[in-house]
Amino acid sequence: MTRRVVVTIAAMLGMFLAAMDQTAVGTAMPSITGALGGLALYSWVFAAYQLAFVVMTPIFGRLADLYGRKRIYLTGILWFIGASVLCGLSRSMGELVVFRLLQGIGGGAVLPIALVIIADLYPVEQRLRIQGIFSGVWGLAAIIGPLLGGFLADHASWRWIFFLNLPAGLVATAIIMITFTDPAARHAGRIDYAGIGLLAGAAAVLMLLLLWGGQAIPWWSPAAAGLAAVFAALVVLFIRVEQRTPQPFLPFSLFADRVIAVGSAGGFLLGASMFSAVVYIPLFVQGVIGTSATTAGIALMPFMLCWTFGSIAGGRLALRWGYRPVTTAGMILLAAGFARLARLEPQALVQDVFASMAVLGVGMGLTATIFMISMQNAVPRTMRGIATSINIFSRNIGSAIGVSLQGAVLVGVLAARMRTLGGAPGAGLPRITDPQMALDAAVQAHLTRAGHEAFRQALAQGLHATFVLGLGAVLLGLALVVLYMPGGSVLDLAPAEGMAAGGAGDGEAG
Repeated sequence: MTRRVVVTIAAMLGMFLAAMDQTAVGTAMPSITGALGGLALYSWVFAAYQLAFVVMTPIFGRLADLYGRKRIYLTGILWFIGASVLCGLSRSMGELVVFRLLQGIGGGAVLPIALVIIADLYPVEQRLRIQGIFSGVWGLAAIIGPLLGGFLADHASWRWIFFLNLPAGLVATAIIMITFTDPAARHAGRIDYAGIGLLAGAAAVLMLLLLWGGQAIPWWSPAAAGLAAVFAALVVLFIRVEQRTPQPFLPFSLFADRVIAVGSAGGFLLGASMFSAVVYIPLFVQGVIGTSATTAGIALMPFMLCWTFGSIAGGRLALRWGYRPVTTAGMILLAAGFARLARLEPQALVQDVFASMAVLGVGMGLTATIFMISMQNAVPRTMRGIATSINIFSRNIGSAIGVSLQGAVLVGVLAARMRTLGGAPGAGLPRITDPQMALDAAVQAHLTRAGHEAFRQALAQGLHATFVLGLGAVLLGLALVVLYMPGGSVLDLAPAEGMAAGGAGDGEAG
């Protein structure tokens, strides 16, 4: 086994830990709140991690370009391990939220830098062929994580979800330290601290607005308007600073490359459409069709498995045909999948949902993989960290905006339909503030049979609206790819420096 293979395994292990931690915590949350209390902070256990992850991803990506992959990756994974131990030692929900915030900082380094390390180890031809394996890491984490979280919560302790990161993380750390030698990084000049601070502040304010909007604060309120104004001001300041700084944190010249521009905007639209579908499909299966929570979770498996298949096939097809035909095909499949979802009736079968999710999974594999690798391949090695991070950052911001927008539409449609369908006395219909109320046993217990059916019909129509919004985002992405993604072969679109630096030599030397 070569050093390159060993380093690849270590990078994948770090990615797997960061991915599985999120899914495992979700199933263990009832046990965690039972032990620690603090139900009011329930959502912040997830939100704190996501907030820190999104803010730190582009920062660590750029620092990896300036100071080397190894140093930043090791810093990130050791930070992640330490924060995981603190999470496991939490004595209150408030402590857990703070430690999850710290854990998200480490995760913001582990994921993007692992992908950058792989991009450095392999030339683009090999990277396109093996990318499906890395998509499979997410699929495997999505399957194993909930099972492991539930098992540990029921038969051991929820704290082991975090403690298990320690031995696995230390193994990945040791392998990277021993076997991976990073080529010397060029970091002459000053770090753009002003740019970093302004971007981090803007991302944090936006995430808080999306997390609080419609929940803690109404969307049309002075508080929401104030957060939006602060976000806009920070973005304007960031743009002005980056335009005047000799060595900017985020060189806007990157976006002059159509591959970078399309990959960034396309990643945003993928996040806005796909990840919101992943959130709301289980709600449709359980709340509308009326299946169990287990079946609702299984409904996501075709998506994950077909995402892996699509990634493998997409990489090979891109080598033969180029980026544009493959991403166009992927967007068409995504549009077809959302069109199927938008046509689902309340009487739909679970098999209909499975088929739609399989189509979406293949489309996601063809597009997400190619967007990532095309951006990595469009820049020289010294810019690969920030290019990778931009892709991840834009997808996560798109996801946060998509989930918030579609959630607001869902609640609005649901509440309006409930007023129309549930006006009869004695229906027992509640005031809708959260679509997850459809799965609340306490709410269900107070519904009459007529009220329950009205609730189900209204929920189906609200979810139909969210799927239509997802379809709209995908159609925008399709137009973007067709009109602006450059044609030509993969090798034609790669700078000479990027290809030379991505070869096997780096990996074998280190």
